[in-house]
Amino acid sequence: MEVLFVLIGLMLLTVIVKAVGDKIGLPWPALLTILTAVAVSVYATFSNGTFEFSVPADLILPIFLPPLLWALARRTSWGVIREQWMTILALSVLLVVATTLAVGFTARAFMPGLGLAAAILIGAAIAPPDPVAVEAVAEPAGIPRRIISVLQIEGLFNDAASIVAFHLALEAVTSSGEMHAGEAVTSFLYSAAVATILGLVVGRVSSWFVGAVHEVIARNALTWVIPFAVYIAAEELGASGVIAVVIAAVELHSRAPIQAEDRLSGQSFWETVELLFTGVAFGLIGLTVFSAIDAAGADLWHAVIIGVILSVVAFLVRLVWMYAFYLINKRRGKPRLAPLRLQEVLLMTWSGMRGLVTLALVLSVPSGLSFYNELTVIALVVLLMTMVIPGLLLPWLMRQLDLTTYSQAATDKMRATITSRARKAGIAAMRAKYEELDPDIAANIARWFEDRLGEDEDGEDATTRLRMAIEAREVALAARRTALAGAQQELLRLRRDREFNPMIVDEVLADVDRMSLGAKKHS
Repeated sequence: MEVLFVLIGLMLLTVIVKAVGDKIGLPWPALLTILTAVAVSVYATFSNGTFEFSVPADLILPIFLPPLLWALARRTSWGVIREQWMTILALSVLLVVATTLAVGFTARAFMPGLGLAAAILIGAAIAPPDPVAVEAVAEPAGIPRRIISVLQIEGLFNDAASIVAFHLALEAVTSSGEMHAGEAVTSFLYSAAVATILGLVVGRVSSWFVGAVHEVIARNALTWVIPFAVYIAAEELGASGVIAVVIAAVELHSRAPIQAEDRLSGQSFWETVELLFTGVAFGLIGLTVFSAIDAAGADLWHAVIIGVILSVVAFLVRLVWMYAFYLINKRRGKPRLAPLRLQEVLLMTWSGMRGLVTLALVLSVPSGLSFYNELTVIALVVLLMTMVIPGLLLPWLMRQLDLTTYSQAATDKMRATITSRARKAGIAAMRAKYEELDPDIAANIARWFEDRLGEDEDGEDATTRLRMAIEAREVALAARRTALAGAQQELLRLRRDREFNPMIVDEVLADVDRMSLGAKKHS
């Protein structure tokens, strides 16, 4: 009953803090983490330190990662992944390896008696920025969509490299063995290859199921079950559950014949899931603070200092890496990449927030190891330094860097292009099917369409234009549905195109989907 009480309380608190954070302009995950940490500390103080709550460490990732990764992956596309292949290699793999080594050897220098495997274990736990943390604070802070897209791609894949390195190091520590670079590379390649194949197969089969089932609730329910199933299956095969979930999500949403009602209901469903699961995850981070401090005892301040040092090392490695990546992107000359400016280098470095994965990996370390108590405090300090503080200061940093105007112009230009393409495709589809349609009715429908997917050039009242088509209502509505279907097909095609940000396409597509459902209701 206590577990249920805490989980329901965290979900309720999530909703409240989300509303407050949006109101005052601060990222709600950071506020929620602080609030839960303070609440638990106050409660434990007045109850003589009797508060204890924990989720089994081996269940944290299987419970929280699959739905959160699925919610993020469904917003991207194969076009974006092909466009960002260098980002995946440079940031999701090589940067994780570099950070693991830098943080690990730094930890070994400040923690006497720490072996190489244990040092790699600490480095691997701290190395990966959390896509959930970045996603939760990025858009409310006004980070440009182009940069959010790069951060999402990095976050979707970087956990795989760190988790493989972590488990190899943990096995070496617990068995008093040694780590070998060749074994690490082989394990990662096997993990990635099997997970990719599994994700493709599950995504392809699921897309067939979605096309064969006509019940919207059943189709949405399937998308809830798949992330957990594919994650567990991948882990049982010794592969990366992270990569398997991401690939399955992208494959399903790229192939499944999803209709307007599915997209709108699915979007609402997954936004709710993402909000509640993110809130509970960050709440759990706050709940561990008091017990970690209490367990550290005399080693508390030593662990805090090491946590600060490791956070600085991780920040500096990311800063240098992002600057090098900025130089590479300038040579490539592709305007959809990031970073492309020095301000963006700092912003993307600042956005390297650690979160749920770091905490879960640290909590999965056996408590019998000599450095366990210090490691928990170190992890929480790293979360404070790389997630809470940067998250709270991110809106301020955005104002100082003055990226909003520059990026908003590019976003508006892309949205205008997408909208124009959708509008033209819709009108072309209508005219192709209804060649015999009365010219006046066709003109009125075209103007109605332009009024909703573009600026009205002549200022004529939309109601007046629609009234002119009443005399041929059934034909007009059928033609309107044809136009909307044409626009939807064009937007789905643009979503697969690497030149267009799928998040912006989805915004326009949602507007067209709502118009499409409205047209069906009036038929």
